[in-house]
Amino acid sequence: MVKSESEPKLTLWQKAFVRDLEWRKDELRSVVFWLIAAFSLSIGSILGVLGLRGLPCLIVYFVGVVVAPSMYWSNFLGIDEQDFGGKMEILNDSIGSGAAMFMLSWVGFYTMLHT
Repeated sequence: MVKSESEPKLTLWQKAFVRDLEWRKDELRSVVFWLIAAFSLSIGSILGVLGLRGLPCLIVYFVGVVVAPSMYWSNFLGIDEQDFGGKMEILNDSIGSGAAMFMLSWVGFYTMLHT
């Protein structure tokens, strides 16, 4: 896709919702980081409100945190993960902080509502 000078430059968040654009590695990792942060906060809050606990919750989270972003960049954005060094290279910075956010929201909501 050739850009002309008259086309406006898209912000990162506008670009996140448009298919078939050129992505730099740092842009993709930044969008995936915030996607995982939102996913972690949402899933942790839902599981905490529902009062669920134990290993099944952790399994649901870790499967979801790998599958959801992978589907986003491969199916929605049409990006080949091998162009960016593979799945774990893209997810590298996001997994730890996402897991911390998940645990804090899960335990926080559970404690607030069920103890």
